[in-house]
Amino acid sequence: IDPLLQAVKGGTLRGIVGLVSCTTLRDHGQDVHSVRVAKELISRDILVLSMGCGNGAMQVSGLCSPEAKELAGPGLKSLCEKLGIPPVLSYGTCTDTGRLADLLAAVSGALGVSIPDLPVAAAAPEYMEQKATIDAIFALALGVYTYVNPVPTVTGAPSLVKLLTQDCKEVTGGLLSVEKDPVKAVDAILAHIEGKRRKLGI
Repeated sequence: IDPLLQAVKGGTLRGIVGLVSCTTLRDHGQDVHSVRVAKELISRDILVLSMGCGNGAMQVSGLCSPEAKELAGPGLKSLCEKLGIPPVLSYGTCTDTGRLADLLAAVSGALGVSIPDLPVAAAAPEYMEQKATIDAIFALALGVYTYVNPVPTVTGAPSLVKLLTQDCKEVTGGLLSVEKDPVKAVDAILAHIEGKRRKLGI
């Protein structure tokens, strides 16, 4: 884990996003939104750990190949070259998301800070299955900024929407972000990550 920690501390990597995505035709073509979000993330020096059905999209689009480093920002590209890795790492199925929690715990312990203070986020650009909903709640409970798309079917419950998108931050540190535009979604993720970096002084 040391090369990862050093890259985050030094700023080579701005942060890490766990992309736990399904695939759905609700708002876009199949996998289109997931791939666009992943490309935006890596172009901004954010390492992507990909899981779930959307992980197949990462592989088919070539983002899990070493050559994809050419689509990454300069910091992430240099790390890919140094370690011989792609900018999107295939990390398993959606039922393996506990592995991401284990990684967060390891990074948290190594840096000596709580999980909500880490420069990380979770993203489900094309969630569909109930398991993805549980993964999102799991991430929020851990205190992780969590981006989802399409808009969840909770808009008929204003109190729940307020809890997920505003009040949760004061309870666990987590926050739910909903955005259909991939660039705006990644803008918000990066703003969150940079805010955490400033708080940590890195």
